[in-house]
Amino acid sequence: MKLFKKFFILMIVSGLFLTGQANASSASDYSDEIPLRLKTGMITEAEFPDKIANVTKSVASEILQIETLGNRIFLLPRESFNSRLYVVTQDNVSYCLHLIMDEFEAPTRIKINKPHQQTNEEQSKDTANTVKLIKALLIGRQPAGAISSKLHPQEIFNNGKFRVIIDEVYELVGGTKAFVLTFENLVDKPVIVPIEHIELPGLLAISVDSQILEARPHDTSKKPSGYTTKAYMVVEGLTQ
Repeated sequence: MKLFKKFFILMIVSGLFLTGQANASSASDYSDEIPLRLKTGMITEAEFPDKIANVTKSVASEILQIETLGNRIFLLPRESFNSRLYVVTQDNVSYCLHLIMDEFEAPTRIKINKPHQQTNEEQSKDTANTVKLIKALLIGRQPAGAISSKLHPQEIFNNGKFRVIIDEVYELVGGTKAFVLTFENLVDKPVIVPIEHIELPGLLAISVDSQILEARPHDTSKKPSGYTTKAYMVVEGLTQ
């Protein structure tokens, strides 16, 4: 847990978020498609093994906004659609993402693996399993086959303006862990949950109930808790 806390603090105080422009390309020899679930009005980040060189889409920018930053792509759907997105990385590996609108099972962040590291069928299965984990966490259920740590809420970050609390940790087969977190705004101004700064090693997916936290009221007992939100993370290979 100390290792998790260390990396979490580093991700919160890491560098500034810069945006890049998605470029068009002529796609060829793309591998089998990888499903990626999106939610209208919510940013989803997909991380690739290498820096993104080109992106080709088949929907208008008014429907799907795209930004790239290094090896990451940020997708913001403005309305429902069903389409495919083609991504080529600088190591000349190509990916076909099948974008599926899903208001309930869309993760905020997902990691894409190289085709030669595992077959696309296996990758699609792993992605689906990760989404199932996130879905279970979202509805407050213990993931199937998981062992609960039964933690008391533990604060892992607090800079006087923003704090993060671990509410629950679930241990899964293969060293994967699922975390339920609370993000809390400590100031009287709205803040954005810094999802794009999360660089935790082994992070497979992350989702939040709300990416914008309301200003903290003077009397927290008399107002709905819009200044807090739940976050859900799935991490593999974390040993401490």
